[in-house]
Amino acid sequence: MSKHTQPKRILLNDPDVVGQRLLHIETLLRDLQVKYSNQEAVITSLQHELADEKLKHEQSLQSHGSTYIRWGRNDCSIQNTELIYKGYAAGEKYSYSGSYKGGASNMLCLPDDPELSNKTASTNSQIFGTEFGENYLVTGALNEDVSCALCRSTNTSSTVMFPGRKTCYAGWKEEYNGVLASSAYSHNPSPYICVDTHPVYVNGGQRSNDEHYLYISNLKCGSIQCPPYTDNVQVNCVVCSK
Repeated sequence: MSKHTQPKRILLNDPDVVGQRLLHIETLLRDLQVKYSNQEAVITSLQHELADEKLKHEQSLQSHGSTYIRWGRNDCSIQNTELIYKGYAAGEKYSYSGSYKGGASNMLCLPDDPELSNKTASTNSQIFGTEFGENYLVTGALNEDVSCALCRSTNTSSTVMFPGRKTCYAGWKEEYNGVLASSAYSHNPSPYICVDTHPVYVNGGQRSNDEHYLYISNLKCGSIQCPPYTDNVQVNCVVCSK
């Protein structure tokens, strides 16, 4: 026999060797399971975060928006704009007997589905329906009752009426355009409002009631520079949102 040590021969059926190999394989399997389990957990976590962000975005869109009154119309036929309610334009009576010239100077858009009070009010403050006092806007407008709509632009945060313009400035979305109107200079005051160029009247409102009248505003040169403005013309207006 040689004095040198012979290498040990590994037998495939050696129980110790087989056990070690099985242990090694089990360890590899556990490592793989942990690895892919962690990846699945990461993917699941990202999916939950994405769902949360989508929900927050949808909630933000629902709470986001700007409102305006579309005078002379009972709809909001613009993309990304919803109708809150439609109704009737109203304001202070154009004139009272004697020298009374007080009362409110703003206008209201009263909804056509009111929730009525059962209490009697005093006569010191009164609200009257609005009708066109002339045909300057469109032919046949005289004495027609003025409709209105409260609209909400769902993808904007502010809404502005630009007097003297018929198009919006860059970066703004047009909601509608029209002409400026108010009460007559000899009547009780009312604000300048932008009346839609293509008005829709209140059904059954053709009769003259001598209450609150609306007239198309006429621009006067003087302190208003002409040019760029022009004397004795209607004034365009446009309602824009951003």
